[in-house]
Amino acid sequence: MTESRLVFTISLLCVILAGYLDLQTGDRISMILLYSVPILLSSRYCGRVEGIIVAVGAAASWFVFNVLYSHPEASGAILSWNAFNRVGVFALIAYTVTLQAKLRISLEREKLRANTDRLTGLLNKGAFRDRVEGEMNRARRYNHPISLAFIDLDNFKHVNDTQGHARGDKLLQDVAETIVLTIRNTDLVARVGGDEFSVFLPETGEREVRMAIEKLVKALDIMTSQSGWQVTASIGVVTCTEVNDTYDELLGKADKLMYAAKEKGKNAAEFATV
Repeated sequence: MTESRLVFTISLLCVILAGYLDLQTGDRISMILLYSVPILLSSRYCGRVEGIIVAVGAAASWFVFNVLYSHPEASGAILSWNAFNRVGVFALIAYTVTLQAKLRISLEREKLRANTDRLTGLLNKGAFRDRVEGEMNRARRYNHPISLAFIDLDNFKHVNDTQGHARGDKLLQDVAETIVLTIRNTDLVARVGGDEFSVFLPETGEREVRMAIEKLVKALDIMTSQSGWQVTASIGVVTCTEVNDTYDELLGKADKLMYAAKEKGKNAAEFATV
């Protein structure tokens, strides 16, 4: 049973229990809270339809109690009217909570879009900066090493010029997927330019980053060769044993190292430790 179905089932059982307690206590104690909580839970975690079903169930439980416990002078019309009002109130609770849940999901989705590169699904440049600066502050506080890699695709312009931008976009997506599958879950990766990517490796010294980047270069080479892409990757990698640079300074150093790798023949990585 899925989590939403479990919540839905428990909510229905709770409104039945609330009806039973309503019957046992009579009209001296109000059970409105016990009716409302299952409606809130089912609406938030299951959806609008499930919330309204639980709301109708709560009204039905309350109605049964009133029929069994009604005063002799209470007419059927009064009971029906009260039941109709209770259904309306409970349904309104369900509807309101569902709208709030949908609004929260929409806000989270918009936040994700604002932080994500739409083509590759990676972090965009702004979100990457924010995340890396937070990690750099943490590294300063605990005196941990960090590493930053700047990746540029060699001959990418040739792909765009000869095969079209759609094929170029597919290449960028393939590269992004290869990077994500190769790095650790704790590493951060972003598309920071047209065919430029950056990887931040927290708590990673010179020895560890060399192994990681060599693995990445090999993975990219295999992917491009098997897919027929006539491109390679040049990578500049800077490692800080003590973090004294700003984000822009660190990225600038990695960028210079990337150009040094291009000048030495491309499809390689240049490393430096500061």
